[in-house]
Amino acid sequence: MQNQHNSLNEIDFLKQDIHKLEKYLSDYADSLDGILRETVKNTLIAGGKRIRPSLFLICARNKNYDIDKLLPAAASIEIIHTASLIHDDIIDKSILRRGRRTIHHTYDKDTAKFVGDYLFTQTFAILNGYNDSRINTAMSEAAELLVRGEFSQLRTKKDLYQSEKTYFEKIFEKTSSLFKVSCMLGGILSESGTADIENMGRLGEYIGTSFQINDDLIDMDISESSSRIGKPVGNDLRQGDITLPFIYGFEDPGFRKKIEKLIKKNSLTDSDMQNVLEILTKTNAIERTRSKFFEFINKARGVISHIDGREKREGLLKVCESIINSSRLAK
Repeated sequence: MQNQHNSLNEIDFLKQDIHKLEKYLSDYADSLDGILRETVKNTLIAGGKRIRPSLFLICARNKNYDIDKLLPAAASIEIIHTASLIHDDIIDKSILRRGRRTIHHTYDKDTAKFVGDYLFTQTFAILNGYNDSRINTAMSEAAELLVRGEFSQLRTKKDLYQSEKTYFEKIFEKTSSLFKVSCMLGGILSESGTADIENMGRLGEYIGTSFQINDDLIDMDISESSSRIGKPVGNDLRQGDITLPFIYGFEDPGFRKKIEKLIKKNSLTDSDMQNVLEILTKTNAIERTRSKFFEFINKARGVISHIDGREKREGLLKVCESIINSSRLAK
């Protein structure tokens, strides 16, 4: 989703800081030995939107803003996110990540698990340097939710009867929790008040949820999926992951029956997915998903208005705009 990354770069103070973050991450990877250096560099420095550390840096903005002090925390956020992607790739048997071969495909599952676990622990080793129990507590809670979300996703694969409630619980754990802690850590390190930190946490939840719903929409878009994210259209369903458009579509018993037949196959062809998407568009599932996306974006905008600091508010609103602009179906 390159457009999203470019939109974030429109935030003036963020351009230079993200450049410094990239240098920090590269130096961190170079400091490792042997296979760790090679695998971490190939995943951590392989691109990505850096939206989570960007949110952190925006929420940390104040008159005493010191990027050198903030870089370790920003890096730790991207490191734990990368660890979760490595584990995701193992579960999904993905061959590529950000256009590069995944660790388990290049080496083996054991190597990938080890690298993912190592990066997970490194997150807390880095954050310990701040000597602030609030930071460790917030990240520990987020990490626990992240792992629970991974289990939930694994448990509900190919479950065509899961509810909207189950979906939102799952994506809060797996996706929104890391957005939430990114914003909260920014508030903590900028010495914001308790109410402001709580608002930043809620903001992170809403942005993370809208971000995931947007990904669901991109996965359904023939014009965008392969060219924008390097994955085939309908990749989620191919992996057995039931996203929000399908949950809404399954309210039509006829549609669910057709999908049940397809999903029993070991692999779905492009022709199968074309058929699925044509049927799905005849329901109102895409439009309902789009409405839910804007519901959470508007909740985020509402919270932003209560956060102190004009520069923070302007930056956070641009993040919301960038998510909207990243998908044709979300507009």
